[in-house]
Amino acid sequence: MRDIDTWIEAGTITRAHGVRGDVIVDLKPDLVACLTERIVLRTMTPGGAESTLEIERVRDHSGRVLVKFLTVETRTAAERLRGVRLWIDREDVGPLGDDRWFVQDLIGLEVYSEDGERIGELVDVMPQPANDVYVVHGPSGEEILLPAIEQVIRTVDLEKRTMVVHLMKGLRREDR
Repeated sequence: MRDIDTWIEAGTITRAHGVRGDVIVDLKPDLVACLTERIVLRTMTPGGAESTLEIERVRDHSGRVLVKFLTVETRTAAERLRGVRLWIDREDVGPLGDDRWFVQDLIGLEVYSEDGERIGELVDVMPQPANDVYVVHGPSGEEILLPAIEQVIRTVDLEKRTMVVHLMKGLRREDR
């Protein structure tokens, strides 16, 4: 399952809902539409055990995503899934639009300025209401936070594993 070229992390089961085996899933927003009947998800427990679950149905309930899996019939069985991480096959997601990437594809990119200066390595993506923020660790250990906006992120090349950014004033500590 560790092959990031094949599987996309979809979310985490947070808790059981009702008595018939439904679970509430904390789902990545872009993937809500991808979860449909008969889709098979890979799972990983907090302890690292891997398995698969097939979706029977997905529905919205008061702004939360409820999922019923084919083999989970009781609340007790659903409770055992608490904390299980879910992964969806990239083929079931389909292509993303222009200038959109899966978080796991961005992690590890080498980040460069428009002048060719190596800024560091992208190590995390922090979702925020207005836009994501890319966390870059610089060569001397400093942390640089880059807003994921078109004025800052110039190019992303997943094949070359690079990102080119425009460093606006104030993004680096020495510029403040």
